[in-house]
Amino acid sequence: MNAVPHNPNEAVLHLADLARQLDRVTNELNEADVTAVHAREAAKLAEAHAFLCAQGSVDARKAQATVATAEARLAAEVADATVRGLRNSVRTLQTRIDVGRTYGATLRSEIALAGSGVHGA
Repeated sequence: MNAVPHNPNEAVLHLADLARQLDRVTNELNEADVTAVHAREAAKLAEAHAFLCAQGSVDARKAQATVATAEARLAAEVADATVRGLRNSVRTLQTRIDVGRTYGATLRSEIALAGSGVHGA
């Protein structure tokens, strides 16, 4: 529902839709957070295994482990980015809900004022 609500009922329906969206995104965020934890731990474990299997000096082994685990580390970073994006979406939806509540209250006040005989408000 992208249209601006024109009456209190539409405002309530719009807020209900936003609340459902917030619930869905919050669930996605929770799942993505768990996925990110698993990805970070998988990357750490892969790097440790690669380091233990590498040959040469400590610095050479670290470099070999870093190169060998680039994909796992990238997957962990992408998972973290997904979590950040979903957190931003949650904040955006919360703000939209706050704006919708304010708009709904303003709309109800205007309707009440229109029926009171007071003009120019």
